[in-house]
Amino acid sequence: MRRPIYLYFLLFITLLSCSKENSLFPDGETERVPLRFSSVLFENDITRASGTTWDSGDQIGIFAIRHQSALDPGNIIDNNENLPFVTNGDGFFYAQGKQIYYPEEDASMDIIAYYPHKSDLDSYNYPVDIILQPEIFYSNNLKEANKENPQNNGLQFRRILSRIVFNVTTTTGDGALNGLTASIEGAKTQASLSLVDGSLSVDDQSVKSVPLTVSGTDALKQVSAILLPSEKTNEISVQFSVGGKSYQWRVPYVLEAGKVYRYDIKLDGLSPEVEVSSPYMEMPVYTSSGTAPNSAAVLHMVHNKNWLNSAYQSNSPNSVRNYSILFDTKNRIPYWVAFPMHPAYMASGNRTDAWEYDPIIPTKDQPMLYSGWNGNNFDRGHLMASADRNATRDINKTTFYFTNMAPQNGKMNGGTWAQLEGKVRTWSKELQYDTLFVVTGCILPQSPEPVTYAADNNGAKSAIPKYLYKALLRKKKSTGAYTSIVFKMENADTGISYNDSRSIISVADLERETGFTFFPNLPESVASTVKQNKSMSPDWN
Repeated sequence: MRRPIYLYFLLFITLLSCSKENSLFPDGETERVPLRFSSVLFENDITRASGTTWDSGDQIGIFAIRHQSALDPGNIIDNNENLPFVTNGDGFFYAQGKQIYYPEEDASMDIIAYYPHKSDLDSYNYPVDIILQPEIFYSNNLKEANKENPQNNGLQFRRILSRIVFNVTTTTGDGALNGLTASIEGAKTQASLSLVDGSLSVDDQSVKSVPLTVSGTDALKQVSAILLPSEKTNEISVQFSVGGKSYQWRVPYVLEAGKVYRYDIKLDGLSPEVEVSSPYMEMPVYTSSGTAPNSAAVLHMVHNKNWLNSAYQSNSPNSVRNYSILFDTKNRIPYWVAFPMHPAYMASGNRTDAWEYDPIIPTKDQPMLYSGWNGNNFDRGHLMASADRNATRDINKTTFYFTNMAPQNGKMNGGTWAQLEGKVRTWSKELQYDTLFVVTGCILPQSPEPVTYAADNNGAKSAIPKYLYKALLRKKKSTGAYTSIVFKMENADTGISYNDSRSIISVADLERETGFTFFPNLPESVASTVKQNKSMSPDWN
């Protein structure tokens, strides 16, 4: 089956007309209505889906169980267990043998489906072997299907595994990549997918080297791998070998199920030079090659999803992202904190004031701020506000990590900046727009103006930002049009409101000033225009 690296399929159950297709049914079954499936590509901004079709011969496996029941032998309806449905490439899936019919009378059924079909399953567990580079999809969202309500019954398949892609070039001329080989090191390779709930059980002892397929020209090679999702940064590395030399680079992010991570690797004869592409719309990319000076990158995830509604959970099998941060270990403040804003992350109350070190970045690189900044009037200014993540106390605690703090003028923090934070939360709740993407960052004084410092509880110094900013991006649902804006405010008690023209710049302006590319996954056809906006009308009023 040919598929691109960003993919979700939405499969709609349709009915065959009894009057037109009775000849397909055995005698005595002409009044029963079998199911078939037609496929429609479901595009998702976060996964950046792109078009494709199923190939002829692709098989999915189907289970039909009693409504609100677990996948268990006693709950299977009419022996509809692990039935193969196949497509001939026309966009429809047909039973390859036994048909599935709606249950009689008032009964309803739930559907569980997966790809690719496997005839010999062990206790509803699907074996996963990364060495084989499998592509696996799963669906359990279709509930209460019955013949009285045949419309809008959709199987939404989600990718179970992660994919990582490397575009490899060289600085030493054409032909230098001849014979390039690549492998993933440190990866866990064995797991079991539960068809009951779509969860993965990973064999932690199954760490092996995974050889990768290399394709492309002598000047540009592409290497890709399907991998198990991970929950730790720097867990795996990629090794390239060419011309008798080996290069190794450690992947700095966790790998989330269903997501694709792209990296541009330039082999310069001595070491790999990495240009990192962003896995998320809101995560900036350092514009120059390599990484920002003295930086530590962290992606904080949320693994307990009980607070999310079931629809959101179905798209997020293992965990959802909380926020990412690029921390300046020399100046000991964030370059930026980037995060999606959505009402699901917010509630009333749950503020913890749980001031603590970030558990991922080394303590020695962070300020100690249990008691605030010493001997001055600066607040422990949150870059991502506590109220942006108060759906639960556990999530709220992550906003009190010291890496999310910068020395901020107290009156600004409680005044004009707080007003901006509140307005951003209001914008995130406007139903005519999709998810609001936010980047909040610090800008230091530019030479020759000196950098000043605030002392932490140990007397160690952190740089005081000259400005704080919030860069915003969202898309209108009705038109698909993106709009962006940046609020850049002096770190002082100026009294200048966020909606004053003196506080508003464009994303393009911010990129020139900071050296980062913001919202790097914007379609190239619109990015330049979208990033020029510096007006609040009509989308930011």
